[in-house]
Amino acid sequence: MRIQYLKVRALLLSALIIISMPASVMAYDNAFYSSNDILFYDSKATSCIDGPLVGNDNLEKILRYYIGKGLTLEQAAGIAGNYQQESSFDPRMIQGGTIANDEYLPVNGVGFGIAQWTFTGRQSVLVNLAKSSNRKVMDLSLQLDLSWQELSISHPNWLSNLQKATTPESAAYVFHRDFEASADSEAAVRTVRGGNAVKIYDNYKNSIASGTSSCANNGQPSTYINGFAIYNQNDPQWSDKAYGTSTIGRSGCGPSAMAMIVNALTGTKTTPVDTATYGAANGTYVDGVGSSHSITTIISTHWGLTAKKIGADVTNINTILRSGGLIITSGTGSAPFTSSGHFIIIRAVTATDKWMIGDSNSNKGIKNSKKEWNPADLIANGMNTDNVWAVTK
Repeated sequence: MRIQYLKVRALLLSALIIISMPASVMAYDNAFYSSNDILFYDSKATSCIDGPLVGNDNLEKILRYYIGKGLTLEQAAGIAGNYQQESSFDPRMIQGGTIANDEYLPVNGVGFGIAQWTFTGRQSVLVNLAKSSNRKVMDLSLQLDLSWQELSISHPNWLSNLQKATTPESAAYVFHRDFEASADSEAAVRTVRGGNAVKIYDNYKNSIASGTSSCANNGQPSTYINGFAIYNQNDPQWSDKAYGTSTIGRSGCGPSAMAMIVNALTGTKTTPVDTATYGAANGTYVDGVGSSHSITTIISTHWGLTAKKIGADVTNINTILRSGGLIITSGTGSAPFTSSGHFIIIRAVTATDKWMIGDSNSNKGIKNSKKEWNPADLIANGMNTDNVWAVTK
């Protein structure tokens, strides 16, 4: 790491937007938010809110994080090529190969973390950021946030230099020169770190596309879970877009659920804006209520899919899921439903007959989408058994 004291500007923390997405929403006062399980809401917030890290391992999470910030895969691979040399992607790594425990605090002169921050000038920022965000210093998301703060706020010229790199090898060299600044020679950096970056890029170029940031307003899914595209209706890309007389953020759980289904079954990039616009023009939006149950057949038919009402028969649902179909339903009750109603999809059945869902309910929905649900519990939580549809090709 560079021996350098960073004069860090005031940390800019965006307000968390954790907003529930009921099927029936129109009153926008405090009573509305509390009754619909909304913890925080800022109607004027426009900043991009990062959700949980996405990926099967630390390397994939690192790549998706930086691509989510607008970097190309080549540039993200260049960063990762450095982290591989510094820490093998392990945020608990202490210089010399020791793994930190949960109570560890960085020591001046001893490298720590994915980037091996070595001196107090940078380590203290990591510690303070951990305290301010209630995270451990070895939390991967924390360390990635610190790296981005250093790149984008403390030293924007570093970021500008990195953004000019067009190959993994050149990105690795630039990131090392500006950010890491170890004692490695230029030849060693290009050979080892650059070589790491090229291999990483080659391994992921067919599975992770550049420009997949939900902050980029490019219509990409808000996140991926097990390769399945999850749409968060409060994603800044579309939260303020119209759905009838309301917005997708306030009333768009139905269009968001159907967008997940269309995207998955047709292979075409279809966003909540697409389904909300078509749906509202064709009668799916009910003023003062939200989405009608007709949204399933109207959207499915338009996108060439078949929708059939099936009821809450667990065996039948499992058969449909295992044959490649998806389920859309709604409910009023406890999670993943809300007190005023919410659409979700059932996207998979596990080997132990648990259900995996797709939930557009902001960060809460992302967490719900990662869990395995007992079908009996889901039904008991408030599923509307008269609004359970199988959607197939």
